[in-house]
Amino acid sequence: MFWLGWIVFAFVALWTIPAIIALAVKRLLPYESGLSAGRSLTNDAGPQIPLPKISVIVPARNEEAQIRNGLTTLLQSTGFDVEVIAVDDRSTDSTGCIMDEIATTDRRLKVIHITDLPEGWLGKNHAMHVASEMATGELLLFTDGDIIYEPAAIEIAARHFVEKKLQHLCLLPRMLPGSIFENAVVSFFGLAFAVGMQLHLIKTRWPLSYAGVGAFNLVETQFYRSIGGHNPIAMDILDDVKLGKLIKKNGGKIDFQMAQKLLSVRWQPSLWGVVTGLEKNGFASLNYSIRQLLIATFVFLLTMVFPYVSPLVLSWRNASGFIATAILWHLLYAFVVFRVPGGLLLTPLFPVGAWLMAFAYWRSAVITLRQGGVRWRDSFYPLAQLRKRLYY
Repeated sequence: MFWLGWIVFAFVALWTIPAIIALAVKRLLPYESGLSAGRSLTNDAGPQIPLPKISVIVPARNEEAQIRNGLTTLLQSTGFDVEVIAVDDRSTDSTGCIMDEIATTDRRLKVIHITDLPEGWLGKNHAMHVASEMATGELLLFTDGDIIYEPAAIEIAARHFVEKKLQHLCLLPRMLPGSIFENAVVSFFGLAFAVGMQLHLIKTRWPLSYAGVGAFNLVETQFYRSIGGHNPIAMDILDDVKLGKLIKKNGGKIDFQMAQKLLSVRWQPSLWGVVTGLEKNGFASLNYSIRQLLIATFVFLLTMVFPYVSPLVLSWRNASGFIATAILWHLLYAFVVFRVPGGLLLTPLFPVGAWLMAFAYWRSAVITLRQGGVRWRDSFYPLAQLRKRLYY
């Protein structure tokens, strides 16, 4: 057991430390390359280089509480030619009416009302694909309706996109804080995202390292259309992440950046909201596979549960590697949360965040298997169909 503990420690260290360092380093800031936010990209010689036109696509269903603020902040974007396409995806509240109202005051906003969902599509994926077909921008930005943008956010992202000659850029927004336990789970999710996606390998050819964020997926229009748009991922619940995989698999250059000073969102309204919000995504991220769920559970128990139990069941010498693993997790977690208001107070809550996230994933699996599919945006999608249409 002595050597097993230290093997677990080495595995966790090699698996996590590079990704967490990347999470700290990869940050898109309001001021980049000595240029102030709000200015156009310039070259070394000095003259301004105009940014390409950007079509911002906002699919929304029953989001009357957030959609006005989200669209308003997008239309306040500076430094480039913007076209905003808002898609009312079969809403039963006033979401579509609010979109139409804003469109009457700003010609840059176009509204699409979808009343029927065709066979073989998830609602959100279909809405984004329909909007992309009528977009006129050289770049497409897929974003959610509840994201709050700083005026220069998209310009700064587009400048980075152009400078790095990318086909896909995703940004992770600042998560607006809630209760202490909610913050603990959300912070753990950020850590798990960085480790699971292996962020330090995003820009390499490693095929298993890719990312996508529903809050901000910026793609090159021509490349996106050349690979079929959202058609290959039409029935994939993880549409944002799988868009990154689709682009990388087809040879596109992708990048990921933190953007906490450029855009923000309240991910879910409560701790229970975080748990239920993962109902459709948790089991989907494991490809609806019971085998993958059991493997993930074993790794979780070995690396995130047993290290805390080991001093109670093993001698201190045999438990030493496991204890070091628990300490490492807390140090990594502290590194992730120290920028959150009161973040360091969250450090002791690492196991709470981890174990609640595990509960959310098991809950997702049980509900999906019990009801034989996923209910999303008031539509039910059979599990057999979702498994058949998964994009690998």
